[in-house]
Amino acid sequence: MLAAYAARHLASADEGLAASLQARGREVWPLRRRGAALGHAVTVSRALLSPRAEAQRWRAAEPVYLPGVLGDLEETWGEQIRSGLEMFDRLRAGDSELLDELEDRLSDDDWLRYAGSTVDRDDPRELERVFVDAEVEGQAVATDLWAKLAWITEDESDRSLRIRFSNGLDQLEEWMTTSDHTASWVDRFALHAFPECRAVLGCASLRRRLDRLITRPHRLSERILYSNAPGGGAVFHHDAEPGQLGVVFSQLQGRTAWFTLSKRRLARLLADFGWQDARAGMQALDRASEADLLDVLNRDEGFARALAAHGALFVLRAGDAVLLPSHGPDDVAWHSVVAIGDQPSLAHSYGLFARGPDYDVAGDPWLAPGREASIPG
Repeated sequence: MLAAYAARHLASADEGLAASLQARGREVWPLRRRGAALGHAVTVSRALLSPRAEAQRWRAAEPVYLPGVLGDLEETWGEQIRSGLEMFDRLRAGDSELLDELEDRLSDDDWLRYAGSTVDRDDPRELERVFVDAEVEGQAVATDLWAKLAWITEDESDRSLRIRFSNGLDQLEEWMTTSDHTASWVDRFALHAFPECRAVLGCASLRRRLDRLITRPHRLSERILYSNAPGGGAVFHHDAEPGQLGVVFSQLQGRTAWFTLSKRRLARLLADFGWQDARAGMQALDRASEADLLDVLNRDEGFARALAAHGALFVLRAGDAVLLPSHGPDDVAWHSVVAIGDQPSLAHSYGLFARGPDYDVAGDPWLAPGREASIPG
C-alpha cells in the first residue's frame, strides 16, 4: 500500500542493460554522488496516486510523489527559470555576488531596504548573507530578514548551491520562534526577488492537495532555492524541526533522484545491514553521525538497491514535486538527493508551518482575496 515503485534500481555494473533500456526510450540515470556509485535509476511509473492513497502516505510520514503537478513550466515561467539558472552559474563561477544579484532583482521594490552583508567565517559552506529590513511609510515593520548563499556541502568536488531565505540569528535558530508577520515579510522577500516562486505558490493542484492533507491554515515559508550540480546532492537527513509540518520540494528545471521513506521504514531496513533490529536502527538514526551508518545510508550501493526495492526511489523532472511529511522526530520522511544529468538544475524547497492570523497574504499570492491560480489545476 505504501510503496509507490516510481523507479527501480540497476546495479552500476549493468551498464549494457542500462544502455539497452535507454536505446528503447526508457529513462535510465546513473546515480553518482561525490564519488559514490549508487547504481542506476530506471523510471517505472509517473502516475499520480488517488487522494486516499496520498492521505495514507502523508499520515504514515511517507513521501507523496506528485509527477507533473506543476504543469508546463516552460510556457509560463521559462524566462524566469533560465534567469535563475544563469544567476547560479555566475555565483558558482565567482563572477557575481549575491548582493549584486538581489539589488538588480529588487530594484523596483518599495519596501525592502538593504541592511548589510556578512560572511560567517565559522561556516565553510557559507559564501554570503544579505540582510534587508522591511519599511512601510518610513517605519520598520520587520528586521533582520536575510538571504544566505551557501554550498550544500564542504566537499569542494560538489558545486551545488542553495539560497535560503529566513530571519534572525541563525545560531540561535530564531526563525523557529519568529512571528507569522515577520515570516510573511521573509516570504515576500523571496517572492519579489524570484517571481518564479509563483509557479509553486500559485499551483492550484498542489495547493488543494496541501489543504486536504494539512486541514488547517498553513504557510509555505523558509524558502530555499537549489541548484544541484552534476554528481552532487544532499545526503540522508530529515526536517523534523519544532513547528514544521513538512516540506514541499518542487523541480523547476533538470532532474534529481530521491531516496526517501519514513524514518520507521528506514530503521527496519537498517536491521538487514548490521543493526540488531528496527529499534536499534531508530536509535542509530537519532545519532546520525556514526561513520558506519553514514556509509550505509549514503555510499552503499546494496542499501540503495534495498531502498528502491521498498519503493523509496523517485526521479523528479521539471514540473514534478514531492511532499515530505514531518509529524515529529520519529514520524518524518527521511530523504537524500542525487543530482542527475550533465547540467545544474533548479528547484525550490518550502517548509510547511501552521499559519497565524498575523501572516500578511502578500507573502503568498494563493492566499490573497480574489486570487487566481497561475497554473490551472
